[in-house]
Amino acid sequence: MKAKKRKYRRSDNKVTSKEAGVLKHLRETRKLSLMKVGRIINKSDTWVSHVEHGRIDLDPKKILMLLNIYGHSYEYFLEMVNGNRAMPANTFAECIEILKRLDKEKLKTVKAILESF
Repeated sequence: MKAKKRKYRRSDNKVTSKEAGVLKHLRETRKLSLMKVGRIINKSDTWVSHVEHGRIDLDPKKILMLLNIYGHSYEYFLEMVNGNRAMPANTFAECIEILKRLDKEKLKTVKAILESF
């Protein structure tokens, strides 16, 4: 039996771009959930997530639609993408990634330090 060739879909590949990261940051700073943004633009929360994780190709129309909700201009967005405006680091997410790489003994030490605060 011959294997059926699967059709290529953009959503099969995760290619997180700087643009997608900035859009996610702008949504999170407005304290908007994926579901709320999806409802506002009449799309699913999955669609918004796919945009933020690089599973949907971005074009200016999609970007402007989201920026309108987030209350930012396209110029502000481009400044962040091009590095002309600082984007605060996501400290929490960075810490989680570091914790995932630690062995059990080091993790116990980190836990003891955190519990002392």
